[in-house]
Amino acid sequence: MNKLQIQLKPLVFFFFLLINGTVLAQKDTLSFLHITDLHVIFNQNVYIPEMMEYRKQKQYDQGENRLRQFLQAMPGKTNSDMVIATGDLVDFFEANTADNQILNIQTRQFARLLGDYHIPVFLTLGNHDMFSFNWENNKLKHHQNNSGQARGDWVRNIPCFRDGTFYSELFQVGQTTYRLIFLDNGFYQFLPEDKTNVPYIDKSQMYWLNAQLDESATDIEIIFMHIPFKNEDTLPESLSELYSVLTKNLSAKLIFSGHNHKNAIANLSSGENEKIVQVQTGSLVQGTDNWRLVRLTENNILVSAPGKTENELVIPVK
Repeated sequence: MNKLQIQLKPLVFFFFLLINGTVLAQKDTLSFLHITDLHVIFNQNVYIPEMMEYRKQKQYDQGENRLRQFLQAMPGKTNSDMVIATGDLVDFFEANTADNQILNIQTRQFARLLGDYHIPVFLTLGNHDMFSFNWENNKLKHHQNNSGQARGDWVRNIPCFRDGTFYSELFQVGQTTYRLIFLDNGFYQFLPEDKTNVPYIDKSQMYWLNAQLDESATDIEIIFMHIPFKNEDTLPESLSELYSVLTKNLSAKLIFSGHNHKNAIANLSSGENEKIVQVQTGSLVQGTDNWRLVRLTENNILVSAPGKTENELVIPVK
């Protein structure tokens, strides 16, 4: 199929992307807003009151309001083409209610919220998006034992997960092809005796990632995932398979992540005299100024300071 080279309005842009998987844009810049850690909680009044009061202490009762404020204002103000959110979209997949039932409506409600706004949104899952919550002995209890069910719910309800919870999209900007790779690394509740490295993706996703990185010798890869790498993952003795896979590919220039609720930029070693840059953005639930504007051009990737349009980072791609 021949791919059209046209400039697309947001709704047409998203529809075209869903059908074709690739957008070839005439414009010389593709821009998106990076946000993370939204921690939205819908229908708070039906859940265990003590649990909701505890989440309120972290401002998570404001998650829906702050996400709506952001989507209503910032894409237009920054003239962004799309929004990318890297996990902890909701505070939990399911939780016990005040009458001791288990309710799992968060994913469907999140899909309805996105439907209220005419901006393309791409997502990755975080650990909270697979959490089951309960309140016992005045403490929050959580597990990820129902992560398969949670992932299924996200796939059924969210368009960007139509092919699964890890996926990629191609964008052409001038003569440069950008491959945006969205990973699912939100599972992390391993037993203490299990020495699995976190951030973690399973073998099937690892093989898929390798194939994506090897797909083209000329494209530029940008990685989106929830849980970031730690300093120890970059050491020669590290056993992080995910880190070694990403850093062996010199066209992988940038990682966007969240999880730690802080703004940070780190240069991670990527072979001799090479680096891959990891960008973390603060949690949107704790402030609607926790976003970054990212502009992809033919020659550079421009990353703004948090809550500003001025650049904090410029990464040459040629």
